[in-house]
Amino acid sequence: MSQSTGKDTSQATATSSDQSQQNIPQATTSTTSVPPQSTEPTSLDQSATTTAGNHDYTQTENVDQSIAHQSDGDQDDHVEVDTHSDADSSWDDDDVSTASTSITSSMLNYTYENGRRYHAYQSGSYLLPNDEAEQQRLDLKHHVFKLILGGKLFCAPIDPNPQRILDIGTGTGLWAIECADEFASAEVTGTDLSPIQPGWVPPNCKFMIDDAENEWLFSNNRQFDLIHWRVLASSISDWPKLFSQAYTHVRPGGWVEAQEHEVHIESDDGTDLNAGDLQRFFGLIDEASVKNGKMMDEVAGNQKQWMIDAGFVDVHDQVYKVPIGRWPKDKRLKEIGMYYQAQCLDAVEPISMALFTRVLGYSFEEAQVMMVGPRNDMKNPLNHVYMKFHFVYGRKPEF
Repeated sequence: MSQSTGKDTSQATATSSDQSQQNIPQATTSTTSVPPQSTEPTSLDQSATTTAGNHDYTQTENVDQSIAHQSDGDQDDHVEVDTHSDADSSWDDDDVSTASTSITSSMLNYTYENGRRYHAYQSGSYLLPNDEAEQQRLDLKHHVFKLILGGKLFCAPIDPNPQRILDIGTGTGLWAIECADEFASAEVTGTDLSPIQPGWVPPNCKFMIDDAENEWLFSNNRQFDLIHWRVLASSISDWPKLFSQAYTHVRPGGWVEAQEHEVHIESDDGTDLNAGDLQRFFGLIDEASVKNGKMMDEVAGNQKQWMIDAGFVDVHDQVYKVPIGRWPKDKRLKEIGMYYQAQCLDAVEPISMALFTRVLGYSFEEAQVMMVGPRNDMKNPLNHVYMKFHFVYGRKPEF
């Protein structure tokens, strides 16, 4: 990939404390400040009406809870299992791209397949549905990301009064909406292939239909203070190009943050070996996505290098172990695991159906059968499994 000449590469690699592997509840002390911990637990089906800033509207959630200390250094703490849990003994089943200037009828003509609704615009670019059930899952996953970060939306240390923020692949728009409320000084723009975002949003928030894989046509004289994206694995064919475009459109001194998770399970006690159906399921998902021209499992671990290669400096990769289920002993990690398990169970069908049927050639019935074992492995509290989440952020050098 070509790079602009004159980029500051003297700080291209982050400090030796990067590439952390963090247990959320018991990581070592770091330079990252930690917000106060909330003591109020939340129920799984909780929704709330929130007043954020000067704007009143209904959101999926407004929980703002902290996690324990974050580490930006190598550490190998294990996630401690709750051996006294009752669950252990049993378990139950304007200057925008041409594609975003207006919402045309072709963009609103959804397609329906195997009981799910999919977007029509650039239909081959994204193989997950966009129906109501999927939107609820995306909002639940947003809640999980916020719990991991102690209520924060991102890790990058941006200026306190940003002017322009961009959210790529905004989905339901919840991240962009909350960001607009938190930073009243900023114009927050969310882009996505599907026009599923709400119309009731803060006045400093707007959404556009656009394909992040095409050339971004935002004006170069109106660059962003922060560019953010989350969980775009299986959606992007050319990751170095995405980071290069982000470099072009973020202002000098501005930040880019990419939040992804690995697509396989691990454990600290070997119990991931008992979750063979789940391991095979994720392996098939990754295989099908690669056949479709878009890598999945390797994305999270490669983001840091892609960001460095694009010219960013002060690049950090904060990694967290996020459990599937309520098996951890730590109370807060148990709560995070509860929400993430619910999200994972809801995700089994939408993340696999189109890949299995369109790419691997399974029938609808065969695909459904393939989903039974993974769900059982997720629900079994004797499987002390987790997935690693990577929060990678870097700064464009000032010239």
